[in-house]
Amino acid sequence: MSRHHRAQKWSTHSPKLRKIIQPQLPQKCIDCPHPVMPTDKWQVGHRNAAGTGGPPTLANVGPSHAWCPYCRKRCNQVAGGKLGARISNRNRNARRDIREW
Repeated sequence: MSRHHRAQKWSTHSPKLRKIIQPQLPQKCIDCPHPVMPTDKWQVGHRNAAGTGGPPTLANVGPSHAWCPYCRKRCNQVAGGKLGARISNRNRNARRDIREW
């Protein structure tokens, strides 16, 4: 979990955005090509990741499956996992430039 999500400020945005997005369903999931239906379990996901500075605005967020029945995956968690792996790999590769003794 990123520092952004641990901050108290973050917990106030998601419920408000969820109330705005809920009446607009069905909408396309932001992480896969399938629709998020009103009866599906879904989460507020970022188009530009919060961990990289994506703002919690209505233009940057949308519905993302908690479990996609078509893809058979957790769309929002998979996207966050890929971001975490990318950051970890970047940090790991940066450490290779240090001279080994």
